[in-house]
Amino acid sequence: MTKYFKSWLSSINVKLFFWFWIVAIISVLSSHFIISQLTEDSLILPAHRGDMRQLHKISRYNNHHANLSVKQFLQSLPLYKANNVWLKDNNKHIYSAKKRANKILKNYLRQNSLTDPISIQFRRLRLTGPLSIKIKNQPYQLYISNQLNHRVPPLSVHRIPLWLRITITVTISFFLLWLLAKSLSKPLLKIQQAANDLGNGKLNTRVADLDQRHDELGQLAKSFNHMAEKLENSISAQQRLLGDVSHELRSPMTRLQLAIALAHKSKNSPDELEKYLLRCESEINRLDGMLENVIALSRLENTMPSINKAPVNINKLLRDLVTDAQFLANEKAIVIHNPPSQDIMVNADEQLLASAIGNILTNAVKYSPQGSQISVQLSVNKQQLMIKITDSGMGVPEAAIEQLFEAFYRVQNDRARTTGGSGLGLAIAKQAIISHHGTIQAYNNDGCGLTVEIKLPYH
Repeated sequence: MTKYFKSWLSSINVKLFFWFWIVAIISVLSSHFIISQLTEDSLILPAHRGDMRQLHKISRYNNHHANLSVKQFLQSLPLYKANNVWLKDNNKHIYSAKKRANKILKNYLRQNSLTDPISIQFRRLRLTGPLSIKIKNQPYQLYISNQLNHRVPPLSVHRIPLWLRITITVTISFFLLWLLAKSLSKPLLKIQQAANDLGNGKLNTRVADLDQRHDELGQLAKSFNHMAEKLENSISAQQRLLGDVSHELRSPMTRLQLAIALAHKSKNSPDELEKYLLRCESEINRLDGMLENVIALSRLENTMPSINKAPVNINKLLRDLVTDAQFLANEKAIVIHNPPSQDIMVNADEQLLASAIGNILTNAVKYSPQGSQISVQLSVNKQQLMIKITDSGMGVPEAAIEQLFEAFYRVQNDRARTTGGSGLGLAIAKQAIISHHGTIQAYNNDGCGLTVEIKLPYH
């Protein structure tokens, strides 16, 4: 029970609620104390005209009955007037015709010495005066009070007992702040549950609805969803890559085992033995290249933010890559055209960018026919740098265009395994371009051949 209670107290929902509630109660009590010190139970106003007319009438009445005592004077007044008339002498004695004089008015007259006529407004009473008169040659101050037919709004609240006011405030604040605490803690608990599901292997977990909010909780939900999407894509890519590698390694390993078995049978024939050993060397070199490309692709897919960017002369980089590719193209009498262009500096990882463009050039040479041409073009348009590499091959089926940049994908006809490729070159190029926040796409030319288009941000 104690453990559950501690866990309940440590929850953010309860902490938010109690913090808000305590602050609200302290604020209410402090405000009440300050207001009670500054607020009076009466309000001083200019003398009420109607009351002053009544006071002057009573004064004239007194002038005609100067021999009456204070008691006789009050009793001789008409009843509706006598009930509202007050007298105060120099010794602060208060006289009223009422048997039960209003204590608020009586105390106010005793404690305050007034000289000029004013009206004092209480919760439901109004007192006007003084007007100086003499009764049996003794000076008195004459006042008149009137019952108000309506309560004065600023003073009516004071009629509620203090304990009831505090209870109402605390109760209302309890429910409102509890709702506030719940509204703040509910999204956090939802994100916590989503994090637990993600940790348990549910990679498709997302925080629904919360990412539509425009506050910090909405930003937190968007960040969580972005993280979950990146994590799912990364793990899915690793699993897919592992499956593809396992599949791709099977064929060269089978050929290698077959070549070794045949080599054992050809011990007595040096020529046959050398042929099979060369085949073993070829398969081992192919495996080595494949594993190197797999490692490069895996590194690109999982460590994109760690690339080292520096100013790169993209035009010079293209010239160097074209020069290197031309050596391979000479074997097939292919000419690579690279029209001269102005020097353009971009902020990029030179080695990574060279690997991407080099892979595309190698593919272009590999799949272009004997004696054909390849074009490499560089242009800048609207803060965007564009590189186009166009070959003269047979192109690819339109249905295969979208899959061309996937790992280990090969078109089964012209671009088959017979070319010796591992199917990773374009996948590596795509990841390298994405890591530079660029895009890469391929499309068939109108005549023949394939064009690979790279777009990079240019500032």
